[in-house]
Amino acid sequence: MSQYTEKYRTANVVYPIPGGGPYTYLLPDGFDGELPVGCRVVGSLGRRVLTGIVTEAGVVPPAGVRLKKLSAVIDERALVPAELLELSRWIADYYLCELGEAVRAVVPGVLLRVGDRMVRMVPVEIPLLNNFSRFQLRLLHLLEQRPGRNMLESALAKRLKVRSPGQQLTELVDAGVVEVADHLPILPRERSRTMVQAAENVNPAEAEKLLARSPRQRECMDYLRGLNAPVELSLLSRLGFSGAIVSSLAGKGLVDKYEVLDPRDPFRSVDFPDYELPDASPAQLEVIDELLRASDSHGVHMLHGVTGSGKTLVYMELLRPLLKQGKQAIVLVPEIALTPQTTGRFRAVFGEQVAVLHSGLSEGERYDIWKQIRAGRYQVAVGPRSAVFAPFDNLGLIVIDEEHEHTYKQDTTPRYHAREVAIERMRRAGGTVLLGSATPSLESFQRANDGVYTLHELPERVNGLALPQVSISDLRRGYTKDGSHLVGEKLLEEIGFATGAGGQVLLLLNRRGFHSFVLCEDCGEVVGCPHCRISLTVHRRLNRLVCHYCDHQARIPRTCPACGSQQVAPLGMGTEQVESLLKQHFDQLTVDRMDMDTTGGKWSHHEILERLRGGETDVLVGTQMIAKGLDFPNVLLVGVINADTAMNLPDFRATERTFCLLAQVAGRTGRGQKGGEVVIQTYNPAHPAVRCAVDHDYRSFARDELALRKEAGYPPFVCLLNVIFSGGDEATVRDFSDRTAARVLGYITEKKTASLITMLGPAPCPLEKLRGRYRYHLILKSGETEQIRNIGLWIGKNSRPPSKGNCRLTLDRDPLSLM
Repeated sequence: MSQYTEKYRTANVVYPIPGGGPYTYLLPDGFDGELPVGCRVVGSLGRRVLTGIVTEAGVVPPAGVRLKKLSAVIDERALVPAELLELSRWIADYYLCELGEAVRAVVPGVLLRVGDRMVRMVPVEIPLLNNFSRFQLRLLHLLEQRPGRNMLESALAKRLKVRSPGQQLTELVDAGVVEVADHLPILPRERSRTMVQAAENVNPAEAEKLLARSPRQRECMDYLRGLNAPVELSLLSRLGFSGAIVSSLAGKGLVDKYEVLDPRDPFRSVDFPDYELPDASPAQLEVIDELLRASDSHGVHMLHGVTGSGKTLVYMELLRPLLKQGKQAIVLVPEIALTPQTTGRFRAVFGEQVAVLHSGLSEGERYDIWKQIRAGRYQVAVGPRSAVFAPFDNLGLIVIDEEHEHTYKQDTTPRYHAREVAIERMRRAGGTVLLGSATPSLESFQRANDGVYTLHELPERVNGLALPQVSISDLRRGYTKDGSHLVGEKLLEEIGFATGAGGQVLLLLNRRGFHSFVLCEDCGEVVGCPHCRISLTVHRRLNRLVCHYCDHQARIPRTCPACGSQQVAPLGMGTEQVESLLKQHFDQLTVDRMDMDTTGGKWSHHEILERLRGGETDVLVGTQMIAKGLDFPNVLLVGVINADTAMNLPDFRATERTFCLLAQVAGRTGRGQKGGEVVIQTYNPAHPAVRCAVDHDYRSFARDELALRKEAGYPPFVCLLNVIFSGGDEATVRDFSDRTAARVLGYITEKKTASLITMLGPAPCPLEKLRGRYRYHLILKSGETEQIRNIGLWIGKNSRPPSKGNCRLTLDRDPLSLM
């Protein structure tokens, strides 16, 4: 035991919740080992039993404070590397949140489960009944009915139909009628297999004697001797040799029976298509050489390559020498949909060194993969945003593919951006960050122009392939109110040509459902969600109206809920209707759909894309998840059903997002020798995002949009802080936002920073009510990042939300959306 632990048998522990510490505890009774920083422990915090992470051991206990004891120590060695704990501190500081909230983002929830408290009725004579309330008597009656007269507190609360027994239970404890003890969380266990093999050095005569009266045991022994290798117990059971037979043989010393770890592998049952790494082109070789020469020191590199220019090959060629040096790498992709494709390619080249991390895995799979990475089983991790926290201890490279995507920004606290976290992590590790995109975010492109990032370019597609020809179809002609005009004659004609030539078609509409909303034609009422100020979407398959924000569902009305009129009509078009129209028009084609409604299963994305790859699907209709990263040479046509879905949103990034989406989806075609074509349907063909997408002209778009951003005072030329106020009572939220804004104005005046900070608002958010909570926001701008940090810290410390309506204050630094 180390000297400091002998002197102070204490530890600082942080829990993955708001207000999660760190708190100082005494070590549990009976624990006499050394407590490693980064290991998990179980402790009580108020009425809760939680799993936390040790951030410091042997700390000087606070003076005059009576410390609680930890309930248990889970890990013998650190499960969370020290560098990830330091990264958590950086996230908490930069993104203006608590350390516990940062730890919640870094460590998978499956590793930090919540425990409970066991309530037990004490076997003593209960005082007179009139000493207890009716609620307490009901509680005692429930305990009396249970075997052992005990029950988990959460189960008691559920039976009593309350959130928590609270003070009523405390009074019973004080009266000596019940006892309460911590009930440790049920944590996942490592999966193992039971193996059996014939024991060595067994005397044949003695074995014959032991098996003389047991013919089935003799048969089992003959089988095991014939194998001369270990076999799974489950196989022996399938062959008719029961567990009792094997246990009896083990008891006689004739067989060895033991456990071997069998980590859950999500890809064990998945067949990936063969992938052979092509030879690098001269342009790719030049970029690879530049990156390899710079890989000995920390740096951020931007790879700007047109769609189909072979950026993935560059990533792989960088990994080869890195892995030979014993270093590790993380490859981030923007969508779970891309994870199987990317993982399949990397596994084809690097074998089973490649792990996958994403939210679609089972809890057991996430648990095993995290532990296997810590044990050194994997050298590469592939996955979306959260994979940036893969617990490697010798990280040399983080690749962020399609780095412009907004999905790299977390939309709940802590609102971190994976790009910024990756840069900070590799700054500490002394490694390389490589950002890849055909349409870099304007922030990254400006940093490259300023020399903060090193820019590398691949301006042409591999093998001399041309970028696809893009044409525009004007939706202002032939308008129909039900939205059926959105699958126009030109697009239908092109679909016929492409499929007639043996090709496949991708159709993008970034709006799921059948109809976008239901409108009363007499009074103009739009049927909306009662919990969100947003229209409900018609889903024909469900025959329901659905809210895409809170999942509220309702029947499709036959009369207007406002005026009672029967003149209600579903309007607008979603992916479900596009799929239906195409099936009617092309009854000989196979039409598939890929959106949130069809990808609920674990391998749904993979299965849909494999049907496309295998030629089973002729036309794939989808939302933005089909617009990025997919590589199918037989796709001859890409159609954009409506390019305007996000163009006019009240957000300063709306134009950039529209351009990126159009440019990216256009890049899904023309990747084979047959070439490809793109049809963009729009009501606004003169819009800059559309014009530049038609010309494949990223630089002109970036130049013009950056000039507008600079003039208006928006990123990348200023830093933003979005202060969001939310709660169940609108008047309380509005008053809270007004009072906070007045105090912020006073702070700015007091600090004499009015010339450095601009305040906009407060005002209702564009999405002013979501999931039953009203939303207001206050936007702060500054050209100095330190000013934004300081004022954010001040607001966090000095703005206490009112309790009425369960008000909350959220700080979103560097927001990607102001909606």
